[in-house]
This record gives sequence, structure tokens and C-alpha cells, in this order.
Amino acid sequence: MGRNGRRLQSFQQFDVADDLCGMKVGTDALILGCWAGEDIEGLTRILDIGTGSGILALMLAQRHDQAVVEAVELEPDAAKQAAQNVAASPFSNRISVHAMSVQAWTGAKVDLVVCNPPFFHNQPKSPERKRNLARHDDTLPLRVLFSEAWRVTHDAGVFQFVFPTERADEVMSSAQKEGWAFVQRVSLAWSETHDPIRDLWTWSKSVPLAVKANSELRLMQDADRETWSPWLQLRLSGFLKEPGG
Repeated sequence: MGRNGRRLQSFQQFDVADDLCGMKVGTDALILGCWAGEDIEGLTRILDIGTGSGILALMLAQRHDQAVVEAVELEPDAAKQAAQNVAASPFSNRISVHAMSVQAWTGAKVDLVVCNPPFFHNQPKSPERKRNLARHDDTLPLRVLFSEAWRVTHDAGVFQFVFPTERADEVMSSAQKEGWAFVQRVSLAWSETHDPIRDLWTWSKSVPLAVKANSELRLMQDADRETWSPWLQLRLSGFLKEPGG
């Protein structure tokens, strides 16, 4: 990260500044970004809900080099910074940042929706407005998130996001009430001695009969707890710079 308050995360093909954002670039965003869309071919339009610094939009634009990525962000300063990060990237002609809520989005239907959503619910809040907006679900509760993802996707649309494992039952209930079909759940734990803390979810409007829904557990750290696990390192290797690089 940068010094003197200027936070800057350098990746292989782009840089991400996040000092104006209530939610900084963190593990959740990195893991979702390196995993989302990896098994989906032919994506042409992607929507990133609550883009923050733009990290997910940038990672998805790198992976899917034929896709147009739309990114919406309600907080004005974060939207401004995301636009700056995008403008400085090699993908500026394929990513558009919109300073608005997903509820206000009226663009063309998309193939894939991704989101690293605010997930604190009825929890104590910080004095900082930006941080509250990025972390608490007042403006985007779970049921609304699924409803909006349904609205903006076409008939074969897919929705992928990360959420706390402890709220898995709520995710299942909310998704099914909105008509989504369960495809995949990847539960993430720091190590073999830790319980899962995050889930990566894949939901689809129309699941082919050949697709079998599955759940799996993955570790985030290697056995020595000093490096990413092989599963995660393989995915991040296409985005993160080598140490000293």
C-alpha cells in the first residue's frame, strides 16, 4: 500500500487507489475477483454492483477481454475514484463507472452480476458515513440484492457474490424467494483449524440439466500460514505481482 495516506495496490496490469473509499481493497474483493466468471465463457456484458474502488470491474475486464463491464457505486467519492482507476487502466474503453445505486440502473441486460456487498445487518455503526455505506446493508439488504440482480440480468443470467458463512441460511432463503437456482457454494476458511468465514456463491436464472449443484470447502492459507493456499494462489497468480516485482 502507498504511504502518506495514499493507498495504492499495484497489480500486473493495473493499479487501484482506494484512499477515497469507505471500503478498502481487501481479501474478500481479491478472492471474489480472481474466482468470479472463471468457468463462464462468452460473457459480453457484466455488472459490478457497489464497485467501490473498481477492483472487481478491473479484474473481470482483464479476465474477459471481450466483455463490457458496467460498474455502479452509490457513494460519490468512491465512484469518482473508481472512474480514475479505470481511466488509468488498459481497459478504460470497456469499463464504465456510474455514480448511482443499482436500483437506479436502467442499462441493457447483462450476462453476469458480481457483488462484494455490504453485509452488516443491525450492527453498531461507525461515525464515518462512507464506511457505514460500504459495510452496512441499509441501502442494499439481501432480498433487494437478489431482486435487483434478477432485474438486470437476461434469461440465462448468472449472479456471483461473497457473503459471510454465518448468514448462509438467509442467502438460500432470499435467493429462492426471488427465483434463483443454486449452482455453487465455495466455503472459505483460513486453515484446517478454522471454521469457514466466507462463502462464494453462484446462482443462475436458468441452470442447464448438465450442471450439478455443488458445495465445497477451500482453504485460504497454506499449511505454514505464510502464503496463499494452492487453490487461491493459482487464481491470484494471474493478477497479483510477484514479490519485489
